[in-house]
Amino acid sequence: MGLRRQPSAPVDVAGADRDAAFPPQPPHERARSAPRPFDEPGRLPGWAVPLVLTALLAIPFVVALVVLRHPRWYPLGDLAQTELRVRAVASRHPPLIGLPGRLGMLGNQGSHPGPMSFWLLWPFYQLFGAHSWGLFAASASLHVAAIATALWIAYRRGGTTLAVGVALLLAVLTRGYGAELLTQAWNPYMPVLAWIVVLLALWSVVVDDLLLFPVAVFAASFCMQTHLPYLGLCGGLVACTAVFVLARALRRRREEPDAFRRAVRWTGVAAAVGVVVWIPPLVDELTHSTGNLTVVWRELTNPPEPPIGTRAGVSWVLVRLNPWHVLTRGTLTTSSTASIVPGVIVLVLWAVAVVLAVRARHRALVGLHAVVAAALLFAAISLVRVHGFPWYYLTLWGYGLCLLLVLAVIWTFAVAFSSRAGGITPYARTGAINGVLVMLVVLCVVVFSVEAGSAAAPLPRYSKTLGRLAPKVIDALDRGTVRGGGRNGRYLVSWTDPIAIGTMGYGLLDELSRNHFDIGALSIHRGGVPPPPILDPKHATAVVHLSVGPDIEVWRAKAGVFEVSYYDPRSPAQRTEYERLRTRVKDDLRAIGREDLVPNVDGNTFTSSLDQRVPAADRGMLGRMVGLGLPAAVFVGPPEAQT
Repeated sequence: MGLRRQPSAPVDVAGADRDAAFPPQPPHERARSAPRPFDEPGRLPGWAVPLVLTALLAIPFVVALVVLRHPRWYPLGDLAQTELRVRAVASRHPPLIGLPGRLGMLGNQGSHPGPMSFWLLWPFYQLFGAHSWGLFAASASLHVAAIATALWIAYRRGGTTLAVGVALLLAVLTRGYGAELLTQAWNPYMPVLAWIVVLLALWSVVVDDLLLFPVAVFAASFCMQTHLPYLGLCGGLVACTAVFVLARALRRRREEPDAFRRAVRWTGVAAAVGVVVWIPPLVDELTHSTGNLTVVWRELTNPPEPPIGTRAGVSWVLVRLNPWHVLTRGTLTTSSTASIVPGVIVLVLWAVAVVLAVRARHRALVGLHAVVAAALLFAAISLVRVHGFPWYYLTLWGYGLCLLLVLAVIWTFAVAFSSRAGGITPYARTGAINGVLVMLVVLCVVVFSVEAGSAAAPLPRYSKTLGRLAPKVIDALDRGTVRGGGRNGRYLVSWTDPIAIGTMGYGLLDELSRNHFDIGALSIHRGGVPPPPILDPKHATAVVHLSVGPDIEVWRAKAGVFEVSYYDPRSPAQRTEYERLRTRVKDDLRAIGREDLVPNVDGNTFTSSLDQRVPAADRGMLGRMVGLGLPAAVFVGPPEAQT
C-alpha cells in the first residue's frame, strides 16, 4: 500500500521535496523560503503564528509563577547550589562546569559537563530580581524560549498546520511534566524542552534547511552540558547529522556548487558555535590536573558499578514510548520496570508509518522518521550503559521523543488519508484540521493552567525550616552578638543532616552568600560549592554549623558554642510517629541479623531508605521518617568546634 501524490505535486527528480504542491526550487532557495505546504496564503504574517502560539502555551507558566511568588521559598540542595553558581556568573570566578552529579568520589566529585544552564539563567534571574523566586522565573523563561524556538522551526517546516501540531505536542508534554518541574532550575529538568528543539532543528538540517544547524548545536550543547544523559543522545545525533550534511554536499559538489558552499559555510558556523559554548569546560580541563571532562570520561568508560545491560536498557526505552504516561502525568512516577507492551505497539505503528513515508518518497516525513530512528538508537545505546539506581529523571527526555514519534505517525497516516480523500478542497480541509488542533491546544492550556494554580515550591517542609533558622543566624552575625567578627568575619559553614544529605546545609550556605557574608565550606563539599568558597577551619573566624536530629545534642555539649536558632517542624503526633517507626525499623534489622545497618538508621536515614539490604517494608518506614523530618538548629562557635 503506497501513498499517491496529488496531481498538482511537482516531480523533482533531483531529490527535492515531494511533500507539497509547490514549484521546484534550487536548494538555496528551498532553504531560504522554507516551504510551508499546509498554509493558505494571506492569512497571517510568518512571525505571528509562532508568537501567538508561544503566548498561549506560556499562560500556565505565568499562573505557576504568580502562585509561587508567596510564601518566600528558600532554595535547598541542588537548587541552592544552582543559585550559588548563577550569582557567580558575573563574578571573578564564573562557573566553568555543571552541577555535581553521581560522578567520582565524595570530596573529589565530578560534575555535569558544562555551565551553559547557569549562564543562560543569569540574565533572566537578574531581570526578575536576583532572588530565589527569580530562579523559578528564569527556569520558566528558558522553557518558554525553547517553546518559541520549536514553534518557529515547525512553522518553517510545515506552516500553520505543523506549527499548531507541534504546539499541541508541547501543550500535552508541558502538562505531563507539570508546572513544578518546569519552574525548577534543576539540571535534569531544564533540558526537557530544549531537547525538542534539538530534534526539530536536526530534522530541518536533514531536509536541507542548514540555517538551523547552529541552532541545533547550541540547543544540543545546552542539553549535554546541563545533564549527562544527553551527552550520548545529542552528541551522537549532531555528529551523524554533520557527517550526513557533508557527505550530501560532496555528492552535489559538481552539479550544485552553491549547495556545497552553503553546506560548508553553515557546518562551519555550527562548529564555531560549538567551540564557543564549550570553552568554559575546556578552560577547566586545561587549568586543573584532573579536569572535570576527564572525570566524566573515566566514569563513562570505566563505571564503578556494572551497567544495567542490553535487556534492561532497551526495555527502559520502550517504557518511555508509552504516551499514556504523559497524558496521565506519570512522568515523575513511572518505574523503569513498567510494562513495555504499549511501547511495543507504538513502535510497530511507527514502523508502518516509516514504510508508508518511504514508499511515498515524502522527503520531509522520511527526514523526520530518520531523526526519530537515530534518536531511538542512541537512546538505547545510552541506557544500556547506565549504572546505579535507575532514577526517573535519567530518562525524562523519553517523553518528548515519544510524542514527536507519535506526531510523525499521525502526520504520515494523515498524508495517506489526504491523498485518497476527495470532494473537499485542500485549503478547506486544512482549515478544519487547524481549527480542531487549535481547540485541542486551548483545552490543554486551560487544564494545565488550572493545575498550575496549585503549584508548590520543592521541599516546602525543609524550606519552612530553613526560613525559621536562617533569619536569626543572619541577624546574629550581622549584629555581632556571636563571635566571628560580624561583617568582617570569615565563616566556615558546616552541617550534619541524616535526613536530607545536606539539603538544608547548602540552603544555609546559599542564604549567607546572598546576604554578602564571607563564607566557605569544608573541602569534602568541594563538588557541591563553586570556587572559591572552600575554607580551611584554621582560616575561619567562626564556624556556623547546622545540626539536624541527634547531632543537636552533640553540638549543645561543645564548649564556647552558641545556639542561634532552633525549629522542629513536626507536630507532637508526628514526633510520636517518628519514634515508633524508628524503633520498629531497628528491631526489624536486629531480628534479621543486620545489626551493622542499625547505626545508619539515625546516622543517615535517607540512604537507609534506599539501601537494598534493608527489607522493603522497612525502607518504606524509613521513607516516611524522611518525610516527617527532624528538628534542626544552627550553632555559632570557634573554628576548633568543627573538629
